[in-house]
Amino acid sequence: AEERNAVINNIKTFADGLLERAISAYQSIEYQVNPDLAMAESRLELNYRVPDNQRLEWAQKIVKETGDREPKTTQEVYAREQVILHERQSTEVVLQGIKIGDITIGSFPTETYALTGLKIKKQSPYQKTMVIELANGGDGYIPPPEQHYLGGYNTWAARSAGLEVQAEPKMTETVIQLLEKITNLPRRSSKLSTGPATHSIMNLKPLAYWRMNEMEGSHAIDDSGYGHDGYYEQGVVYHLEGPDKFNVNSQKNRAAHFAGGRMSSRLPQIKNQFTVSLWFWNGIDFDVRETAGWMFSRGNNRGFGPRSLHLGLGGKENSGKILLLTGNDNKSTLVGKTAIKRWEWNHVVLVQDNHSVKIYLNENETPEIETTLNNVDQHFINSFFLGGRSDNQSNWEGRLDEVAVFNRALNKSELKKLSAK
Repeated sequence: AEERNAVINNIKTFADGLLERAISAYQSIEYQVNPDLAMAESRLELNYRVPDNQRLEWAQKIVKETGDREPKTTQEVYAREQVILHERQSTEVVLQGIKIGDITIGSFPTETYALTGLKIKKQSPYQKTMVIELANGGDGYIPPPEQHYLGGYNTWAARSAGLEVQAEPKMTETVIQLLEKITNLPRRSSKLSTGPATHSIMNLKPLAYWRMNEMEGSHAIDDSGYGHDGYYEQGVVYHLEGPDKFNVNSQKNRAAHFAGGRMSSRLPQIKNQFTVSLWFWNGIDFDVRETAGWMFSRGNNRGFGPRSLHLGLGGKENSGKILLLTGNDNKSTLVGKTAIKRWEWNHVVLVQDNHSVKIYLNENETPEIETTLNNVDQHFINSFFLGGRSDNQSNWEGRLDEVAVFNRALNKSELKKLSAK
């Protein structure tokens, strides 16, 4: 009875709050008697992801055995979907752009991801823009291309999610063009604004600065001005919420989410002195594996050499503590002092000054880890990785953001500026 009453009270509190907001919004409505109206439509031919010969033969056999009755099992349902996709091959989708006064609407005949809506809203010529899904059709989910690599029920090839891998970017671009047409205005830039926290980093002149706020792959844009763009592998998704410190007014900071893939870049200018500053958010349970994940790595791709350097986070062992693994000893891992929590943003800085390596966490002036390297001849190790180790072992499962790399060991004064608000 107590649980039931608590549920009822929660529902009532929610309903009362929603009603209060609705009344407030209703009282502030401004009417336009004769708003400007415009509409444009485009019909786009898209392919289905049809089964290959092996899957088609499997599906046809099951459908034949099923006969005229309705499929009852998951296997029977999926087999029928494969046969239908094979028979149809392609379809036509209807996309629309609508203008009502100072509001624009983009419509999709599909179920769209939140990221698709953000792409439309951020690039629409009008600030007041909304997206309507399942309009003029019901063509299922349209996952962004990077989601197909990760899989899941909303990527399974069926009428509920059967459109080609590039359907989402094609449809998104078409809708943005329709909005440009009906407003007679160009699209807005989707680039995030820069605030005090970003300026503090930029003023220190990083060799590379990846803000990681892209809406799609595969390039991580270097905002330092030196042109050291990075490359995202498959297994990364884009434009999730980043650390609040980099918000600018009402504009939310964005970050890349790593799910097995890495971002890589080559920085041949860096030898035995450098600094890397990054924000990290761990998404994996610490009990899943021995190492929660490696967030930064300097080493030869697909290898683990004696001069490599790797920054990670403890899992089953050293739960939530910063890890430093050097090529001095592949079996020896140095462990930090502080255990961080899952699903929280943290700031870590790695400083190498020839033989000396220090790791700082969350602006603490005392290093989490401090060690001396035996071998610092790193002249030929130009590859830097984010979201995973150079040998792809225990790659990062979570978000990374605002990554700055400096071609020098920052001093204490510069470290304070690095973390300034």
